[in-house]
Amino acid sequence: MLSQPSGGRRGTVQDRSELSRIVFGETRVILTRDLSVMNSNLVAGSQGLVIGKLANYTLKVSFPRVTVGVNWRDCDIVEGKTGMPTEADQPKVIPKPRHMGEE
Repeated sequence: MLSQPSGGRRGTVQDRSELSRIVFGETRVILTRDLSVMNSNLVAGSQGLVIGKLANYTLKVSFPRVTVGVNWRDCDIVEGKTGMPTEADQPKVIPKPRHMGEE
C-alpha cells in the first residue's frame, strides 16, 4: 500500500515489494533520513536518481554531486518526476558540525 501525503507527490516505500515500481535511470527518490555523515550533500530531503541496485536492500542512487548506495528504507519514491534532479531540487541546508560518536 502507498501512503500518499497531501498533493500525492511522494509514495512512501513501506514494503520491499514496492521496489518493483522503480525503473532504473528514470525513478527519482528523496531521502527521508539524514545521511550527511557519509557526505555533506546527503541531508534529508535530497533528491536523487535510482541508477541501479547494489544488493537486495541497497539502491544505487545518483545525486547531483555524488553517487552512493542507499538503503530502501531511507528513501521515498517521488511521484510524477523522472530523470536526474538538479541542484535547484536539493534542499538549501547547511549541515551542522558533527562530533565523534554522534549519530
